Amino acid sequence: MLMSIVDCFSNVSIPRFDYQLEQICIGLFESKIDKHAGLEMLELLLDQRIYDIGISREVNFRPRDLSSALKSTKRLKYILRLLAEPRVNHLDNYRIEEKLFLIVHQLLETSNVLLNLPSKQVKRILSVRHPYYLFDHWTSYVDMHGTSPRDFTVMLGSEPQTPWFIRENQGLFNGHSAHEKAAIAIAELTCRQEEFIANNKDILVVDFEKFVLEPSSYIDRIEGLLNSKSRGLHRAMKKSNLPRIHINNSKKARIYRRYGSDALGTSHSHRDDYLILKEKIRNVISPKHFKQIQLAAEQYEMDFGLWF
Repeated sequence: MLMSIVDCFSNVSIPRFDYQLEQICIGLFESKIDKHAGLEMLELLLDQRIYDIGISREVNFRPRDLSSALKSTKRLKYILRLLAEPRVNHLDNYRIEEKLFLIVHQLLETSNVLLNLPSKQVKRILSVRHPYYLFDHWTSYVDMHGTSPRDFTVMLGSEPQTPWFIRENQGLFNGHSAHEKAAIAIAELTCRQEEFIANNKDILVVDFEKFVLEPSSYIDRIEGLLNSKSRGLHRAMKKSNLPRIHINNSKKARIYRRYGSDALGTSHSHRDDYLILKEKIRNVISPKHFKQIQLAAEQYEMDFGLWF
């Protein structure tokens, strides 16, 4: 949803999920990669991304993907680049006017290594959501870490390995059910998220609940960060049902069904929906793990407030 909003700005390239960027940043942060070598790898990677965008190489044209160029307000531009005759073989001739729009997952403080690239200017937008409303998503996903060929999360430690972001519960993580691993992961990431936001004042933070209910002020801030005007924004907002009356009133895309989004309804008030979900989580995990996610929820509410 936020991806489609940012894509509407004229000086931003079409979105790209970039797992290689994630992996190098995490490797540097965890001291698994030599610092000098890692920074050189990042420089080369970003230069390659610039070159690829300049000729529409490795641009995603899969119609149903969230990052498909065919869903972009700039789709015609990238189709024409794909069909254009080759230019002089020099990187400067492929420099693009747009900012690279790279999408990553849970990088938080590990993204700070990008600030050590002297030739690159980095602007970061962090999208966050209330821990209780992440629970079904994480429960459906957490067992894929280290087991699924479709998951590219960096795993650390001796066997059985744990996802890189598990810091406090490494020895216990793998012995739990998917529900309890989800609670652990959400709690740890919320803690790291709070620290990251507090220590990096240049981050534009978009808290999901208030954004979908009243998006205008957030869009103004995105416009200021990117120093650009939008095109096709009204249409993108309409497709995402923005602004909403209820936070659960999202587009029912097939890709979201694994996260239980199709089970979310708007028959309850925001307050009742929140309390029902909280009780549902309490009933499927141990008191110890519920306490972890409850503390994470309280931290989130302290930082961003409630939306009801």
